[in-house]
Amino acid sequence: MDGPFYRDLRAPVSIIDESAITLATTQKALWPVARTILPANAWYVGKTYKITAALKLVTDGTAGNYVFGMGYGAGDAPAVIVISASRAAVVSFTGLAIMEGYATCRSLGVGTAATLSMWGIIVPELGAVLSTNQPILFPTAGTTVVSTFDPTVGTNALTFQAQRSGAGVYTITTVGLFMEALN
Repeated sequence: MDGPFYRDLRAPVSIIDESAITLATTQKALWPVARTILPANAWYVGKTYKITAALKLVTDGTAGNYVFGMGYGAGDAPAVIVISASRAAVVSFTGLAIMEGYATCRSLGVGTAATLSMWGIIVPELGAVLSTNQPILFPTAGTTVVSTFDPTVGTNALTFQAQRSGAGVYTITTVGLFMEALN
């Protein structure tokens, strides 16, 4: 409905696991961005979208860290992004994490000068990261308003992003994905 008083489940609704994403030392989208593209002019002041994802985290035997985040753009490491602090991963781990994020349009400005406020949380299984590092919130600095964007573009997607440090092979598979228009 996308009206002011509706909460609508939007495409995509995952019915299969996505392909595993091999993390790198820069932010990587955790699913193909085509799955969560928003149409041109989808944003107005106060418009809020929520993304919820179930993620399978896999680490090899190499020590490293995770950085999780949420972005709005056309692919990996978009200009509009908020990220968590770096958190130590547990080696040789396979397990589930639940990630939830919100994006709210704060201003439309003139032309291409709209701004978003994004924030969220990832709650991995206790064995995925050191227990003193849970839950993982983003952004870490508490500043949720991020870079300007063009709300008239119909090729940008809301995505969860992640990266790893170290030389290991860490993968994340999105096994459940929901996007909702909250108003």
